[in-house]
Amino acid sequence: MTLDVYTLFVCELYVTLFLVIIMFFAWRGAQYDRTLGYLCLALCLTLSGLWLSSLRANGALFFPVVAGNMLILVAYGILLNAFRAFRGAACGYGWLLGMTLWAVLCLFPAFYHSLPKRVLVSALLCVIYTALMIRELYRTRTILPVTWWPAQLLLWVHIVFNLMRILMDAGVASSQYGAIGGSTFSVWVIIESILLVIGLNFTFLAMVNERNQLQYKQASLLDPLTGVWNRRALFQQAEKCRQQCKRSRQPLSVLLFDLDHFKSINDRFGHTQGDRTLINFCQIAQGHMPLEGWFARLGGEEFAAVMIVEKAQALVIAELIRSETAQAQPDGVDYTVSIGVASDGGGSLNVGNLMTEADDALYRAKARGRNCVVDAREIHQNPPTLATGLSA
Repeated sequence: MTLDVYTLFVCELYVTLFLVIIMFFAWRGAQYDRTLGYLCLALCLTLSGLWLSSLRANGALFFPVVAGNMLILVAYGILLNAFRAFRGAACGYGWLLGMTLWAVLCLFPAFYHSLPKRVLVSALLCVIYTALMIRELYRTRTILPVTWWPAQLLLWVHIVFNLMRILMDAGVASSQYGAIGGSTFSVWVIIESILLVIGLNFTFLAMVNERNQLQYKQASLLDPLTGVWNRRALFQQAEKCRQQCKRSRQPLSVLLFDLDHFKSINDRFGHTQGDRTLINFCQIAQGHMPLEGWFARLGGEEFAAVMIVEKAQALVIAELIRSETAQAQPDGVDYTVSIGVASDGGGSLNVGNLMTEADDALYRAKARGRNCVVDAREIHQNPPTLATGLSA
């Protein structure tokens, strides 16, 4: 079956136009996302460059050879910017080098009138731009656990195609009008271009959607005021820790914190100062978390931490947090914290039981005058080095 170049070319124009419309509304629907905006602009430039390439049928060379290819190379640069914008990087001006190089080369008749040389340079520039896109995409692999692989595959296929074009496209002029490259290889260029623009559109939409979903999920696990984990995030991590400790027979410790007389801070200094106090305590507590320790706000002035450490180390960490908190005085406001500690040496208890034990210990810390650390297993009295007995 013989593929008609002109029919394929018209199909490519219509497909690109349709994708421009889709991407424009996707850009608006995504609150003017920069990545989708760059992609929409790149499609518009590609559509313009493709239309100019059809003027070769009228015997013109400047518009299809110079202007058309420059627009397509600018579109490649804009696509590179889309990948950079996706990971939050600045765009710079390096993306204009391909267009500039093409414009300079076209000043030389030996290049301007040589189809084989133009094919070689255009294919090499496509390979370079695509390789740069792969590099940018590689830097986003940690935030794209799903769509990173198909995006990589799409770009590598494009590189392979252009390398094959360098080897197989002899630059023999085509007698048919409307061919993008003006050579007998144009049929394959058009087919690959159609598949590329379709693949890039859906890949970018999937990438942006996955990034947004991960951001929403991350936001749902954070306390909006302090920026630390919330109850949901901590309990999810605590269950993972319990399973890990059960498999490896490691100790698991739970710390519960309650800021003493916190309501009086709000009453005396206002809720703004109360918020600053909460943030200050979170900074102190997080600064003392071990490598395998996680801290969260449960609600109000109540906090918790789960850590894979021995009871003795958990008590030391709790005392360090209590001591530093008592000396903090954010904006001249004194405040203290009571802490209950519960530990399990072999992973046999569930997290709920540890939380209950730590809560009982916290209650006893409050009963002993606040501003102290109480071990859940110390029923009769606190260790002298851990309980200060000071009233806040």
